[in-house]
Amino acid sequence: MAAGAWDDLSLLSDEFDDPGSMQRWRQVWREEGWGADQLETWEINGTHPGRMTMIPHTSTWFRDWRGVLAFQEVDGDFVVTTDVEVSGRSGSGAPLSTYSLAGIMVRQPGTSVTSPATWSPGGENYVFLSLGCGDTPGTFQFEVKTTRNSDSELMLARASSRVRIQVARVGSSFLMLRQEGNGPWQVHRRYARPDLPARLQVGLTTYTDWPGASALDPWVHNQTVIEGGNPDLLAQFEYARYARPQVPAAVAGRDLTHPSQVSDAELLGFLGANANVPGGARQAPGLVVAPGNGEGQVILGISGLERDRSYRLQRTFDLSQWETMDRWIGADGTREVLVDGTAPWTAFRMATP
Repeated sequence: MAAGAWDDLSLLSDEFDDPGSMQRWRQVWREEGWGADQLETWEINGTHPGRMTMIPHTSTWFRDWRGVLAFQEVDGDFVVTTDVEVSGRSGSGAPLSTYSLAGIMVRQPGTSVTSPATWSPGGENYVFLSLGCGDTPGTFQFEVKTTRNSDSELMLARASSRVRIQVARVGSSFLMLRQEGNGPWQVHRRYARPDLPARLQVGLTTYTDWPGASALDPWVHNQTVIEGGNPDLLAQFEYARYARPQVPAAVAGRDLTHPSQVSDAELLGFLGANANVPGGARQAPGLVVAPGNGEGQVILGISGLERDRSYRLQRTFDLSQWETMDRWIGADGTREVLVDGTAPWTAFRMATP
């Protein structure tokens, strides 16, 4: 029996220093059979070393218009963080075409869509936080948006040219955070989305030139590479870091979307800088399998636990389906768990709620 990884999502993280990691990223247009790659440029560690670069054609995300998304599929709770710098295509200044932005997007997969012929309107469900130009050309703005059954609601706010942004899911709560320069992390927006399924597309999006994109019907736009228009966005991502949120016991069970129940300071106690660590996990507990004292028993020795953090010990027999066998609130130090070694478990791992 082998010990598994501490934070399974850390395997999805990408520091964008290896062009070969491109093959790990999936794209919506290809997954849903639209046949239209709306990225003019997409590369990792190429023209801009150590970064993922995206330069989109005219395209957008709004209502039934479907744009660019490079993603990983994630089940359950997560935190994803990136450092993004945007400009117009010239490489300096804010974009000059309205609604030209880049950021983190979380989307319900269009599992029933395999080609334009199988698509029907009213099925877009997602949230995102992006940086770029919204309704004021030449001005840096944040756009935060929630879309439910293709009904989009957005908010704009002033921003700078480069920020760290983060999106976390804890149950049905979706939390948007930002950090500008060396300033403090801030909670930007909170959404309750109990309608979203356990498995979501979680990744990086870009879109540009709303006037040009909206001139086409969504069904046409979604399957078209628009060569004209006025696209004006260069997006550079420094990294994409995935992790499981380590929710403190004092916060677990409260409604994270209401500041009256969970303050910004309490959210920042486990999100923001605390969740933005290369490789994903803040600290990886050690997990060692050793013989037990009785016949057929084994001891799981767990070290490096942190006080007031929730832990789960899981096991599997097929490396696909995992069963929780124990859970507890961590205290500093170590823990031993005695298990039946005769059962056909092939691996153990630590997990967070």
